[in-house]
Amino acid sequence: MSSALYDTANTVLQYYGKKPVEIKTIQSGGIKTVWKIQAGNETFCLKRLRQSKEKALFSINAQKHMASKGARVPGLFPTLNGEDYIEFQGHLFVLYEWIDGRNIILSRDLKIALEGLARFHIDSAGYIPPADCRTSSKLGNLGNYYKSVLKRFNEWRKISMERPQNAVCRAFLNEISEMSGAGVDCVELLELSDYSSWVNEISRRGNLCHQDYGDGNALITPDGVYVLDLDGVTFDLPSRDLRKVIIKIMSGRNRWDREKLKKMLAWYEKINPLGDGRRQVLYIDLLFPHELHDTAKNYFIKGKSIKPNDISLACTAAREKIKVLSALLKGE
Repeated sequence: MSSALYDTANTVLQYYGKKPVEIKTIQSGGIKTVWKIQAGNETFCLKRLRQSKEKALFSINAQKHMASKGARVPGLFPTLNGEDYIEFQGHLFVLYEWIDGRNIILSRDLKIALEGLARFHIDSAGYIPPADCRTSSKLGNLGNYYKSVLKRFNEWRKISMERPQNAVCRAFLNEISEMSGAGVDCVELLELSDYSSWVNEISRRGNLCHQDYGDGNALITPDGVYVLDLDGVTFDLPSRDLRKVIIKIMSGRNRWDREKLKKMLAWYEKINPLGDGRRQVLYIDLLFPHELHDTAKNYFIKGKSIKPNDISLACTAAREKIKVLSALLKGE
């Protein structure tokens, strides 16, 4: 750890009245930095946030709300002045409870991970953000997101047609008609689904979506699963988190396993039941060609080097999931 990081943490801790015996850097390399602090017989987690104050206040207060209800998230410690954070050197710092446990590995701890995610979704209910923060919400925007991706697909198609000698562009052109068609189907299916009614219910209840649940952001403890790093929480349907976890698992298995999917949903729904109509919304979201978009944007937007086979593999996976999910949507 650099002396600058040590001095920063040591100075910030003075605002909390903490005299550290040991300071360790757990995560660094950018603005976001995490320290493990030993002060007497107590252990803390000090974090420097990368968000602006108005954005950070949404997640800070969300975590405070959940901790006050007894949810399994780290609690926040107030400063000597009773504040939830410190502003220092142009950044926000928050002092959290340190949680001991084993990091969840989704591929190994899938059942308990999904149970922990379900409990997180339930425990987040009732959050009312403060007036001085920027409320983060994706509620009701899924159809617009699909349409924006389809617009991107069309733009990337035009770019690819202008670069016929480029192998990545040729691979994209070979796949885009089928994948765009699947995306259009999702837009239509979503409009006919229970999506709007589910959005209305979640809006009333004030439930949160983590957005980055999984390896590194959840711990198995004797008291259950603790969820960490709530910096990116937003108001949205729980299906958003579920979709991300399911795609990670299925991608790791290199195939879409219908029975595995049903088992995953059973584990989650034992804690937080969805019901048939809302499960259909999840199936529609899983059906959308997220894999092609996430792969191709590395090339077309981020300017990264990818292989033509990366495009082909993403679409092979998408075709396999379309078979599984189309049958489930038909009730087969």
